[in-house]
Amino acid sequence: MNSPLELPPALLINYLLLLARVAGLIGFAPIPGFRQIPAQPKIVLALGLSGLFAPAALAGGGGEILASPAFVWTLAGMLAAEAAFGIAIGAVLSLMLEAFGLAAQILGFQAGYSYINMVDPTTQVDASVINVLLTLLGGLLFFGFNLHLHLVRAGYLSLERWPLGAFALRPGGALAVVEFGGQVFETAVRFAFPVVAVLLLIDLTLGLLNQINSRLQLLTLAFPAKIVASAALLYPVLLVAPRLFNNLAEKAFELITLLVTR
Repeated sequence: MNSPLELPPALLINYLLLLARVAGLIGFAPIPGFRQIPAQPKIVLALGLSGLFAPAALAGGGGEILASPAFVWTLAGMLAAEAAFGIAIGAVLSLMLEAFGLAAQILGFQAGYSYINMVDPTTQVDASVINVLLTLLGGLLFFGFNLHLHLVRAGYLSLERWPLGAFALRPGGALAVVEFGGQVFETAVRFAFPVVAVLLLIDLTLGLLNQINSRLQLLTLAFPAKIVASAALLYPVLLVAPRLFNNLAEKAFELITLLVTR
């Protein structure tokens, strides 16, 4: 006679598949400061979310896996597919936040801030002041637009659209991710272009004046002038950052909806 606390093997396999999907989602989620958190809280978070999503895992393909003659290989393939599905959802949002990092690289190099680096508190690597500023701004906007809640919602909806063990990568989804990368690059250029254009005008102006009268040596003023100009111009540019972030977030979740829709 079975114990009343004994769980069916199919249910355990479904929970294992669910845990693989949630772990992939959490591992690549672009939550600010999440990389510096020890592994134990991440494991607890993955187990907790898997427990919340457990009712949706009751209709998984655990029974079909048990009936398969190649049980181990079938289970390993499904675990890899579920982990890849969760990673894809988290990677889309990570790619979205890279727009601010790319814009910071463009601004920092042109304005001269790349000469002075500091430790980025979110990545623990050397980065320019502009890079750290825009990375922190992206993190604030991530929570300000409640994208962490939308991320959890997308993970739950994926269970309704793609039952456990049924996910299969489609060529259209991969192409959409590549196109979204182009939109991220476009957003970064749009964000940095006003400041870069003014810095280019400063270089051209000082170069022309130096050609008119070579004794002035105005090119020596280019470095401090560009630093001051970029700092002054960065304030009005930051005012449009929430709008650009919102537009990019809408495109990101359209892509996530495409990925989770069969």
